[in-house]
Amino acid sequence: MAAIIKKEAIILAIDVGKNSLQPDSDGKSFFEKAKFCASMILKRKIFAESKDYLSLILFGSSRTNNHLSSSGCCYHNIEIVTSLGVVTWDLIKHINSLSSTDITPSDWLNTLVLAADMLKKENEDKIFKDLQIVMFSNLETDISFDKIDIIASCIKRQNINLTIIGKDFDDISLNPKLETFVLKSEATAVNFGTVLPKLSHYKQKEVTPRAWNIPLSFGNAFNIRVSGYKKIDETAKSFKWLLCKNYDTEDSVTAMKKHTTYFYVENGEQIEVDRENIIDGFRFGDTIIPVSNLDTDAYSYKSGPRCLQVLGFTKAKNIQRSFLMDGGSYIFKPHKEDIIAFRVIFNAMVEREELMIIRKVYSNNSLPTIGAIFPQREDAENYFVCVNLPYAEDEHLFKLLSLKSFKPNYEENNAVRNLIDAMDLDKDGNELFVPENTHDPELQYVFDCITQKAINPNKLLTKTIPEHIQSLLNSPKRIMVKTKQPIYEIIKVFSLQQEIYEKRSVEDNNILQFDCDEEEVDCSKQFVITAFSPIEDFNKHLENGLNPVIVCDNMKHITLDLIESSTSMEDLEKPASNLKVLREFYINNNDVKSYNTLMYLVKDSVLLSGKEGMWSQFIDSGIGLITNQEIEISDISQELSEQFMKHEVLQDVTAEFIIDDDDPLKEFL
Repeated sequence: MAAIIKKEAIILAIDVGKNSLQPDSDGKSFFEKAKFCASMILKRKIFAESKDYLSLILFGSSRTNNHLSSSGCCYHNIEIVTSLGVVTWDLIKHINSLSSTDITPSDWLNTLVLAADMLKKENEDKIFKDLQIVMFSNLETDISFDKIDIIASCIKRQNINLTIIGKDFDDISLNPKLETFVLKSEATAVNFGTVLPKLSHYKQKEVTPRAWNIPLSFGNAFNIRVSGYKKIDETAKSFKWLLCKNYDTEDSVTAMKKHTTYFYVENGEQIEVDRENIIDGFRFGDTIIPVSNLDTDAYSYKSGPRCLQVLGFTKAKNIQRSFLMDGGSYIFKPHKEDIIAFRVIFNAMVEREELMIIRKVYSNNSLPTIGAIFPQREDAENYFVCVNLPYAEDEHLFKLLSLKSFKPNYEENNAVRNLIDAMDLDKDGNELFVPENTHDPELQYVFDCITQKAINPNKLLTKTIPEHIQSLLNSPKRIMVKTKQPIYEIIKVFSLQQEIYEKRSVEDNNILQFDCDEEEVDCSKQFVITAFSPIEDFNKHLENGLNPVIVCDNMKHITLDLIESSTSMEDLEKPASNLKVLREFYINNNDVKSYNTLMYLVKDSVLLSGKEGMWSQFIDSGIGLITNQEIEISDISQELSEQFMKHEVLQDVTAEFIIDDDDPLKEFL
């Protein structure tokens, strides 16, 4: 028996005759809508990397090109543009360039006979999993219905799925003969209003979920065989189209060959070395220590064979939602022979409100992960959901300022509550932005740009975002209507007042002030300080005569941003250098107060971003407060400066968790 090819055979039949020019309810013709839908079907097939075979037939055409036309006059004005084959960009270009004709009538019924005959002949040599005919027509033609029952029976007998796009079943039911034909052939009839929203977005390649078969082991006691499936995963942002080839001529594709040569320098000469004689190494001071493959294998971490091992159970309340991490999750279903054992464990976890803590190794010697397994029941089916938990180094602690000083009154509480209710995405059990029905705007825009370049390679990309992609970025209308009044209440209750700074001349020698007009402020916005070379930019702007107040403010902002984005002491060297320059500038201009105020902001930025351990080393680099021992006008004493250099150590967060003595979680926490 021949193997079944997992691909479909699809024939697109488009009415290009005079009847297709009739306007739809929105004023657009059936012909223009049919072109768009057919083009989108082909584009979606290309981006989904589909292996399906497609063919294009035009009826009502000014040309006659089909294998049944010689048998009589019934099959005139029907043109087979392409036989069944893979989708190409050339076929999409051909559809986009189609124009209607003045041929009438457009014989859609004989076109169905021709399409069914094509599928029958093609299926003799190739076995397809599905046969489809997609016809774009408003069926507004006077044709003979003498053999309509035979044609419907033939389509049904060949297991051909017929879809008629142009009229829905309610419109077709007005004609009893058409209604009978649709019912007997079990065809699907839809109008463009239903199809267009579904075809306006591109599809990614469909991936068949592969089971990860693994025993769920409970120590040496027993195992439960389960199959794991990836439930949620992030959308891939990369594409496999790394090389575009042009097959216009035989010599248009040139294979690129890479060759790497290794040298070492001795007495000023480069001496070539064979790749086989090269080993890895690392530098320890001035000494280079070689590392062979044997050393790498001996000292590398080995997690052991793949496994799904239960470490213990804990109360569900001990695992907060903030602990759950990683870009995806797994669901585990039991093997058919282990359903009873699976159900017993499942029911016990539900009854005791507990979950499992597991160790997962996906493949031999891959990095292990610790996860939590939750019991889940959906549609009368029991399964486990597994989500990764963080290690100690994955947890970032932030010491946030207290909000106890702000106590909202009833009116403020009510305003926020109304806004939350108005922005609720759930309505009558139907939630907006369901993942399987929500398209990624970024991905859709990338696909659209690729399509533009594939069809018109020498044309610039359009700057406007297509309407169907722009709609993904807009908030739902009902949400906008519901939130209009609550937002007005928020603005009214939480009113913001803009602080107005008065212009003052340099009178107080303890505060650096400069007069500046609005034109100078607007102009100075163009002269920013970059993170790449902040000190050079700072000095350049001062030399160019820009307002020192604005230049210093820009330097402060970039310094605080660098501190917040830093992860090591090396990253803090650049903001420390910035602060040294600012310190010297403020001392020279007798503006001690501005610098000391800035340093309190710097300390908050360092400590609140979880870098307490770096504070002492950071402040020792000569950027401390300006004391009255350096400048008499300073109000900071040496004792206050030393106190400023100290910091509080965060308390251990594990003390916040109260764990019972008999809780299994206590053994491995």
